[in-house]
Amino acid sequence: MMREIFAYPEWRIPIGQKAKCKIDHLLNNHQLDLWFRILLLVQALVTQSKTYAQTGERLEKPAGLRKLIEERQFDKFFREQHQKFIEPFSLQSSLKDLSLFSPGSWVIQFTFTLRKSYISRDDTDFYIIDNPVKKEWVFKVPYVAPSQWKGALRAAMVRQLVEWWQDSDNPDRTPEEFARRRFRQTLLFGDEKGEEPGSLKALARYLDEMGGQEAAQHYRCLVRRYFKADADEPLPHYQGRLHFYPTYFDRIGLEVINPHDRETGAGKWPIYFECVPQDAKGTFTLLYVPLSGDSDNEAQKDLRNVARGIYAMMTTYGFGAKTSSGFGVAKDEVEGGQLLFKEKEGERKRGFSTLRELIDKAKGGSDAF
Repeated sequence: MMREIFAYPEWRIPIGQKAKCKIDHLLNNHQLDLWFRILLLVQALVTQSKTYAQTGERLEKPAGLRKLIEERQFDKFFREQHQKFIEPFSLQSSLKDLSLFSPGSWVIQFTFTLRKSYISRDDTDFYIIDNPVKKEWVFKVPYVAPSQWKGALRAAMVRQLVEWWQDSDNPDRTPEEFARRRFRQTLLFGDEKGEEPGSLKALARYLDEMGGQEAAQHYRCLVRRYFKADADEPLPHYQGRLHFYPTYFDRIGLEVINPHDRETGAGKWPIYFECVPQDAKGTFTLLYVPLSGDSDNEAQKDLRNVARGIYAMMTTYGFGAKTSSGFGVAKDEVEGGQLLFKEKEGERKRGFSTLRELIDKAKGGSDAF
């Protein structure tokens, strides 16, 4: 398909002095779709005008991709995509109807505001800069995929588990309790990555090393007992109780990292990252559906643990890339916070305006509704 696009002479970027003029002409051609203009811009990667097509050669005179971003043409494109596709096709997550689910099900939804830019890695290999932000595959809108939310929340809750275990002042710090908490997390997220017959790696190996051999044995006993697996069988693969939904954004920006030379202290090769900028808003939606036979009490315990995990992920650990540098964190204040819990007697709904308040609502159980 790309060969067909670039076969048209009027869309080609020449190699030489005329490249910059052609780049400006393509970017200013508003008869072409913005995303199509970006694809055409990629031709500049094999010309001497690569830097010009990415950010411009002078800080005070943006060009190429940076010009589109600073003139908010991208933001306009994203808003149009929301209006034409995301909203009409009901792709934006909404508060779920729990009448179809078993008692003990609950859903959390709120609109958060980024405290620092969100950075992620897109799946495409065909882009004008090396670090595009992740976009929805069809409509090209910046978003957080459900799998990203799952990985970020699981990582935050694993860190909470390890921090609890390393605190020697905890009165209930025993291998059995570590195994129980680890087991509850696998019921939430599904079986651990790296748990394969004859070998351990990734998350399974990490938690075995952190908790010790006794805790690892207790954990595997709990899994086998719950799923009625024999001792000589490998641990089963299973889906977790948490179901995540995508978060779409309508803004984009650029972050720059400029590694400095240790001898001269000067930066030579700035690295540009597309990002969702600070103060952008997105909606987070999480659905919990228990397995048959679980009590409301277990669902409320899971709710308390997940609420603490969401708070830690959003405000402390972050989500996306470069979280260790402080990226991908949100403010404690949220908009439209809703917690919906289904009991045998019916559904109960409660609002919250901060993530700390969500923790308080979750701690209160049925009394908080």
